Amino acid sequence: MNNKEIKDLLIINLLCIILTICLSFVVSNSLYKKYQEARVNETATVIGTIMHNHPEMESEIIASFFSEENKDDGYRVLEKYGYNTIDNYDIKYCITKSNLTTVIIGLLIMLVINVVFIKKCYAKINKIDKYMNNILNDDYSLDIMEYCEGDISNLKNDIYKVTVKLKEQSEMLQQEKKYLEELLEDISHQIKTPLTSMSMINDILENDTNDEVKKDFLGKNRNQIERIKWLITSLLKLSRLDSGTIKLKQEKIKVSSLITKALEPVQMMIELKKIKVNLNIRNTDVLVDSNWTSEALLNIIKNACEHTKDEIFIESTTNPIFTEIRISDNGSGISKEDLPHIFERFYKGNHNKDSIGIGLNMSKKIIEMQNGTIEVDTSDKTTFIIKLFRYDL
Repeated sequence: MNNKEIKDLLIINLLCIILTICLSFVVSNSLYKKYQEARVNETATVIGTIMHNHPEMESEIIASFFSEENKDDGYRVLEKYGYNTIDNYDIKYCITKSNLTTVIIGLLIMLVINVVFIKKCYAKINKIDKYMNNILNDDYSLDIMEYCEGDISNLKNDIYKVTVKLKEQSEMLQQEKKYLEELLEDISHQIKTPLTSMSMINDILENDTNDEVKKDFLGKNRNQIERIKWLITSLLKLSRLDSGTIKLKQEKIKVSSLITKALEPVQMMIELKKIKVNLNIRNTDVLVDSNWTSEALLNIIKNACEHTKDEIFIESTTNPIFTEIRISDNGSGISKEDLPHIFERFYKGNHNKDSIGIGLNMSKKIIEMQNGTIEVDTSDKTTFIIKLFRYDL
């Protein structure tokens, strides 16, 4: 039996039964001894009286104790003087009465113990009920955890564990609510800027008849539309990553294939800005989600292309523990003020007002979801260092 409370109650009841039996035995034995003493005293008195008057009858008197020949005559003499032996010497009745009294007292004690025990159990249940009501009212300050055995104690401990979990979830929901509010504000601000610009461009186009001006401003409008589309696409990707709906796959892929896949979307920018791409790739295998990892590398390469003067450097090395990819540019670098915040969502920096501030945040999330790390080194060039830890390939 695993229930400590029931175990304790059964042990106490068993002890009460044993104590009652022992007490009954002691009382019965005591009464029987008193009865024997009374009989001996009465017999000694009778013998002494007879011996005093008839000393010569000693042998006959002693012999009468071992014979029942004149027992009926003796009963008649006793009854003649009103001495009823059954009324006065029924030791069985006395013992039975004493035993019954002892049993009743034992049962009363057991009843009291059981009532106290049940009240104690109900007090614990009432405490749990009040605790649950406090939880329903979002009060998690109470602690009902117990360090003892028993089903009620186990129940209290389980409820406490659930309370801790509910508290954590409540705090997480509050944080998510705050995060959602801040995210919506940032999204609103990010979309509002290009929409305002587009609105102004439309006003100019409505009032201007010059074809060249229209062509120029339509191009600017197209850029703003592309910016909004990119922003919405990136936010959708981020929301899927944040919600955990995306399960990243583990596929064996060459590092060179990842780099090639990441370079394709920015190839036009590289050509227009005449950027020299220096590759030094060790063609090793990594175990990652190829689509999402190439997306993470793309954001870093795009950032390098936007800030470089004329060159970017992409190299990889490997060792038994991890594969390292380094992406550098020869631009003006990152200021000390911006460096601690470059992976924060919607952080633009003091010298990069045109940035939306999503790409690097997304890259960090994708890399870390695959147990990798990403950091920045500004000691020489601005270098993003990605480490993808090796498992059994």
